[in-house]
Amino acid sequence: MSVTHDQIQELAYRLWQEDGAPQGRDMDYWLRAEAALHATLKPKAEKKAPAKAKTAAKAKADKPATKPKAPTKAKATPKA
Repeated sequence: MSVTHDQIQELAYRLWQEDGAPQGRDMDYWLRAEAALHATLKPKAEKKAPAKAKTAAKAKADKPATKPKAPTKAKATPKA
């Protein structure tokens, strides 16, 4: 679902009126209304994205910080 031009226009006008109808700030109110309307219509899939990030972060935390070192060869002892 998308935000329509009319929805943005109505909200921008309402915000502008609530602020006392200041002159010369029409674009500010338009952008504010547009952002507010888009924020309310975020798809559910985008809201779940941070949960996936937590899972990835948790998996990363479970891994050891450094790689284990390969065993070293035993030193040969001189024969007497």
